[in-house]
Amino acid sequence: MQLTGGLVLCGLAALASANPQGGFFGGLGGLFNRFQGRPQGGGGGGGGCRPSGPNHNFGGRNYLVSWRLGCTQFSQGEAAAYCRSNGMSPISLDSPAKEQEFTNLVAREGQPYFWTGGTVNTAARTVSWPSGQTTSTSLWSHTGGAGRPQPDNREGNERCLGVLNNFYQDGVKFHDISCHHRKPVICEA
Repeated sequence: MQLTGGLVLCGLAALASANPQGGFFGGLGGLFNRFQGRPQGGGGGGGGCRPSGPNHNFGGRNYLVSWRLGCTQFSQGEAAAYCRSNGMSPISLDSPAKEQEFTNLVAREGQPYFWTGGTVNTAARTVSWPSGQTTSTSLWSHTGGAGRPQPDNREGNERCLGVLNNFYQDGVKFHDISCHHRKPVICEA
């Protein structure tokens, strides 16, 4: 019986990791991580994600890459709170150089996705950043969960910006996502 239960949990965890939007199976992934004693993302450092120092430098600025600490299960609001608990804010990919650096980073480190601090304006296809800038980008994906170009507001409330690493066989691209889904975050000083 124990072997069967373990196999069921492993199968559910595999399904949870296969859905970048989270949903029901995303919640099961968080449950599985708790059973395994893995750190959980939480608002302001809850669930084992405590304040930490920067762990990445680019362009003379410090960044905190949460997945390097095992902190991978934040809603976007929890991600912002975690960044604030570190005296930082969620990253603004508000220049081509930053877009390139951090899309390359997620690809190099094999991460499936991460939260940014961007707020999406679907109609204008622009992003408002914590830095105060509003930008347009060529990094929008040509596809997504519904097979439509991004941003598509598929769930009706996709105002948060995530970067997905080839999840839809589209390369490392921007996707509009409902803010309750769970992902790691990159914070910036």
